[in-house]
Amino acid sequence: MGNPVFWRELAGDNPDELVLAIDFDATGRPDARFTDLVGNMGPGFTVWETVAQSMASEPGTDGQEYVARWAEEIRATGRRVGAVLGFCVGSVYATALADHVETWQSERPRTVFFDPEQASPLSMYWQYRKVIELMSPALSAAEVAEAEDAGQRAYEDAESLAGLGSELLEQFDRLGEVAFGRMGLDAERRAELSHTFTGFISYLSASADIDPVAGWRQGAAISSGTPTSGLNALRATAPGADKEAVAEEIRFATQHTELLRDPEVARAVSGLLLRAGV
Repeated sequence: MGNPVFWRELAGDNPDELVLAIDFDATGRPDARFTDLVGNMGPGFTVWETVAQSMASEPGTDGQEYVARWAEEIRATGRRVGAVLGFCVGSVYATALADHVETWQSERPRTVFFDPEQASPLSMYWQYRKVIELMSPALSAAEVAEAEDAGQRAYEDAESLAGLGSELLEQFDRLGEVAFGRMGLDAERRAELSHTFTGFISYLSASADIDPVAGWRQGAAISSGTPTSGLNALRATAPGADKEAVAEEIRFATQHTELLRDPEVARAVSGLLLRAGV
């Protein structure tokens, strides 16, 4: 096959076997990413990560469409998939991709989830608030307040993730036209920022089409020390439910935003993969 469209290689030490990583990584992201994790894992692995820019850009896209595209390219390589990793909402997609892989290689790849969680209206709304905050230096206080109020109303009235996503994107487009103009951004840079946010909202929305519960119970979770992230949030809202959520959990004090950058986390992941024969 030619160069993949939906994947990029982070490490290439094993010509026969792939480790797949699912996340929405974009330029300018401050949080740790899979490139950080792979840099600390040591040699011996070939790791491919999903390419955010190649994903669908409209809310309403079915989550299985993402997975089918990813799986098609992976199957075409003819290589064994040893493991599938997922960060945050990427852990939802990781279960579905592992299901696909299992159908053609007759064994399920090892699955590892980093602060696994499902997208929710609240998490989507907070992503919108973060974008408003980034644009706020180019906006008046009244414009920021208006955008926040509009987002709050959309969140409160939302009947689905896709519906909320569409409303928030409408507000983003309206506000971005003003803010980007004042920032002096050219058309190419404006399009890039718009495409990234639109793609991310679509990625969150589409994940609602996948039920990860059964898949998570077959994998290992790497949990941060952030109380509102992953299984920690589940512990807070439903005490004891976390014990049945995954087959194994390894907990760290590292904050969610730094989880993929922690060398101890990388060593733990390498150990999980090596024990699984990857």
